Amino acid sequence: TDPVQHLSRGHPEALHALTAAVEARDPYTHGHSARVAEVSAQIGLRVGMEPGALRRLCQGASLHDIGKIGVPDQVLNKPGSLMPDEWTLIRAHPVVGSDMAGKVPSLRGSLAVIRHHHERWDGSGYPDRMAGEDIPLPARIAAVADVWDALTSDRAYRPAWPPDKALAHIAAASGTLFDPLCVEAFVDLVAERSLWPERTTFDPEALLAAAERCHPRRRAGAEARSARA
Repeated sequence: TDPVQHLSRGHPEALHALTAAVEARDPYTHGHSARVAEVSAQIGLRVGMEPGALRRLCQGASLHDIGKIGVPDQVLNKPGSLMPDEWTLIRAHPVVGSDMAGKVPSLRGSLAVIRHHHERWDGSGYPDRMAGEDIPLPARIAAVADVWDALTSDRAYRPAWPPDKALAHIAAASGTLFDPLCVEAFVDLVAERSLWPERTTFDPEALLAAAERCHPRRRAGAEARSARA
């Protein structure tokens, strides 16, 4: 009777294999793909997606990080902040992942989420600088679910955020980083768990870092000092 379990039972074997390969390389994201898929599916239900679209959303959310298979271990598991060239490698993962999945016929329905889950409502995302409703709806949904799970999970450099703090930041980014429709559906979802967003101003650096790799960014001054050294 659980719609998410029903969707996941239909996943092709290639999906499970690729998801397991990503999580085996990064112990701090164990279970992340499954949780993002679950939250994405629940948001999709609330915005009225039909069953076939829900299945494609669930598959894409499960595979959204498979491009990180192509990121070197020393970058993927680096405990400190990333250098600019390392960020370039991380930011390539949506394109790498969509290219990989595109070669498997049973996974082609997942491509919109894999390639576009880092696009942002205001056009500040990547890789294609899409904005607003030009971003595929499944990718807009997965973007919210991805950041939520990243913020509320422990990472190498920081403990998990309290759920109310994470929710407040996501709600405050509605209409800037995230589709307002998706945020509204997500707030409805977590309200069922007795969580409500507080009034706050959002921290875009924290939200973007959470979605990308959960590494702190190097500041310009630090980069300059590193270059001089």
